[in-house]
Amino acid sequence: MYSLQFETIYPIVELKAKKGVTVTEVDPDGLGAAVGLRPGDRILAVNGRKVRDYLDFQFYTGSEDAVTLTVIHPDGTTRQLHVEIGEGEIWGLDFEAFKPRQCGNECLFCFCEQNPPDARPSLFFRDEDIRLSFLHGNYTTMTTLTEEEFNRIVEQRLSPQYVSVHATDPEVRRHLLGRKQADDILGTMRRLLAHGIELHAQVVLCPTINDGDVLRRTIYDLAALHPEGVSSVAIVPVGLTKHHRKRHLLVAPTDEWEASIIELVTPIQHELKRRYGTSFAFLGDEFYIRAGVPIPPARHYGDYPQIEDGVGMVRRFLDSFQKAVRRLRKRPLQGPFLPVTVATGALFASHLLRLAEQLNAEFGTRLHVVAIRNEYFGPEVNVAGLVTGSDLIAMRDHFKGEHLLIPNEMVMGERHLFLDNLTLADVGQRLGMEVHLAGMTGEDFVAAALRTTRATPPDSGALQKMV
Repeated sequence: MYSLQFETIYPIVELKAKKGVTVTEVDPDGLGAAVGLRPGDRILAVNGRKVRDYLDFQFYTGSEDAVTLTVIHPDGTTRQLHVEIGEGEIWGLDFEAFKPRQCGNECLFCFCEQNPPDARPSLFFRDEDIRLSFLHGNYTTMTTLTEEEFNRIVEQRLSPQYVSVHATDPEVRRHLLGRKQADDILGTMRRLLAHGIELHAQVVLCPTINDGDVLRRTIYDLAALHPEGVSSVAIVPVGLTKHHRKRHLLVAPTDEWEASIIELVTPIQHELKRRYGTSFAFLGDEFYIRAGVPIPPARHYGDYPQIEDGVGMVRRFLDSFQKAVRRLRKRPLQGPFLPVTVATGALFASHLLRLAEQLNAEFGTRLHVVAIRNEYFGPEVNVAGLVTGSDLIAMRDHFKGEHLLIPNEMVMGERHLFLDNLTLADVGQRLGMEVHLAGMTGEDFVAAALRTTRATPPDSGALQKMV
């Protein structure tokens, strides 16, 4: 098993990593324990090749029948371990999180420039790490991609990679990234494509800067690389908080502007669908919601290649919700039901209100949806993932009942930490309510809503099967 611990905070001044990778946990039934590895051991090399992080260890040991590990123990002693790897054997090791590489750009829209001054230090850290791109879909600009990193992507098949393009016009891209000189992003992408690396691209769309003809050119330039391995482009509107230090350089999106982008992109999507069998350039959900345009059907999104960027997330949630409702109609639950408040960001509130009303009408639940005003980042920030604990507490007078249901996106990690450092337990205590997580899908939401709203909760396993 290989793990990455996201809650570990690495101050920017401490980014220089030690050599090798430290073992943090050892499964007593795994190969690592059998050969004497213990927590605190640092693996320096595999077969003489230096190990930079757990990805190196995984790659260097993944296809070998026997390896020699160079290990330094906590007491400072170093030894060589010669290990025979049997078929199907696993190491059973957890490793320390690697320290992400920091971004050197000064992007006009960077969210790290938009945090409150008292936000925790980790929120100001700007990562530009090909490993996180491969593992978790983090976007990198590739402006400072080194030959060592390029070779690592190719050798270890760190594919797909997610690329922040924003504009293929070199000067517009240079301006958006806050760089002194333009870079050849298309050239970098072609090099990776030539080695079989799949790429996904992102455009953060800023009114008057990279929209209009610039956007049209960007889509077509990237579409020309689709047959080679650029699989999709996510187009998302710039997000602005009240704390943005470069706000004077940007124009805030409006509902009318978002509608105009749909009008521009939709014909291009249809053309690319005919040409390649995919819409290729996908608009973020916010465009459709703010413009009052229906969310496209599931077939528009294919296999949802950009869902983590907020592209198709609403469609998948809505479809998953209706699937759960169809199942529930066959075996509806009986009341009595308690009032439960469902809190979400302002952007999705209207959709969630309709879903809650459907449950209330069909099954007798008493769900009460509240759109949370974001005071921490500012009222223009409307997504659930940026709602903080203090924002919820400030809305207490709008809540009904003793139970509050919130999206999982509002908290992170095992501690269920909000962006303002409050925990789920902190918020529940201050609200005087029980705060529950609603899961990630529409089916999860239905199950959580029914579980919390019933006066006598049903068996959770049976309930999950019903929905």
